[in-house]
Amino acid sequence: MKIVSPRLPKQLHDNNDLYGTIEHYSEEIEEQAFTNQTLMDSVKSQLAFQSCSFSHCIFRECEFKKARFCDVEFKNCDLSNIKLQDASFCRVTFTDCKLMGTNLTGSSFNQILFQQCSAPYALLSASKMRNMYFDKNDFHGSAFDSCLLEHIAFDSCIFTEADFSQTALKYIDLSSCEINAIHLNVSDLRGATVNSIQALELSKLLGIIIKE
Repeated sequence: MKIVSPRLPKQLHDNNDLYGTIEHYSEEIEEQAFTNQTLMDSVKSQLAFQSCSFSHCIFRECEFKKARFCDVEFKNCDLSNIKLQDASFCRVTFTDCKLMGTNLTGSSFNQILFQQCSAPYALLSASKMRNMYFDKNDFHGSAFDSCLLEHIAFDSCIFTEADFSQTALKYIDLSSCEINAIHLNVSDLRGATVNSIQALELSKLLGIIIKE
């Protein structure tokens, strides 16, 4: 699946003060490159990042509700357990990132790539997801319940024990993914694509006993 990449200028401004930039935030943060930085105990609402890159950055005990990220790339970053509820993401890539327990509830996503990320127990409930490609990620135990999915591709992802209840999976291909003990409603599966082994697992939802 082709995703529109972040629109970044050829040259970004190297910024060695992520904490100061956010703490003194008053307008959109634009065309900045943040590398090898750790941000701790930062709480800000309605932050806006435009055409920025984050590489090898660590976020600890941060809360950025209703933040906006447009044309942004995250590489080898750790965003585990931070709070990003009701955020907006447009043309954003997450590559080799950690998002364990990250709270993205109620967020909006469009033209997004998650690639080789570790995101167990991430919370994406009630999110709107459009034009997204999930490539080789670990989302075991994560919450995708009550989401709207449009033009979504999942490739070799782990969704063991993930919650997809109240999320329609029509036109979604899960055949390359691990979905053992996935939580969902039978009606949500209508129109989804699964492989034969997955079909046996999902037959339990119908109360069907299959004899070998």
